[in-house]
Amino acid sequence: MSLSVLSQASALNPGSDLWIVPDLERSHWTTRLDWYLNFQLCKSSRHITPNLPSFVKEVLEETELEKRAFPISSNAPLMIASDELLPNKWVVVLPWNGDLTKWTSSIFDIWQNLKEPSLRVFLPPGQSTGNLQAAWHAHHTFEDFTVVLD
Repeated sequence: MSLSVLSQASALNPGSDLWIVPDLERSHWTTRLDWYLNFQLCKSSRHITPNLPSFVKEVLEETELEKRAFPISSNAPLMIASDELLPNKWVVVLPWNGDLTKWTSSIFDIWQNLKEPSLRVFLPPGQSTGNLQAAWHAHHTFEDFTVVLD
């Protein structure tokens, strides 16, 4: 099979385990999916990691334990298990960087690390399936996935 384009009416139908969407500011599809995901995307975009209480810092210093920091980049993908809320397994929000080639490379890495599940890509505004297909072919000849235009 080959890459297929879904209409807006069938974009949220079953058929793919992994859905890749641009960040909230870049796609109305992501905003729409956020509703079905109980606003997990909005909430995560506003999340601020709390600072350690001073007591914990003192204990770490006294015991000479290493304080581990887990910084999260604002450009890191966000994966949400969505099997209870949408007809798929995962939704991955991949921030749009303005470069379809790099964005597609990130999609490929995620897809491959998840052992190549069935895939649906919600394209950012102004992007075409032809450009996505060309960028995808730089990584893999497999193109049995679906695309939804913004």
